[in-house]
Amino acid sequence: MRGSERFHHWIHRHPTFGPLLTDWQQKRALRRSVKRKAMVMIIVSFAFSIYCVPMEWLKIALLVFAIVLLLWFNRLPVIEHLADREENH
Repeated sequence: MRGSERFHHWIHRHPTFGPLLTDWQQKRALRRSVKRKAMVMIIVSFAFSIYCVPMEWLKIALLVFAIVLLLWFNRLPVIEHLADREENH
């Protein structure tokens, strides 16, 4: 935001990134679908990295880091939409 006003406006108007950034800046929360996709990507990328790394100690370090990251990420708040709630169905 502070580095480039042009980039700030571009990314906030971007169809994919704009709503994510707005949700985070206004509510400090993520949509459930975004959180789910991000967790899958974290798991896939770490699994690939662990598979590719030849050293056992590095595999263990990556696994520990992935677990800590997933635990932290899972604690981020989720935006609850009224239409998503069970009583509205």
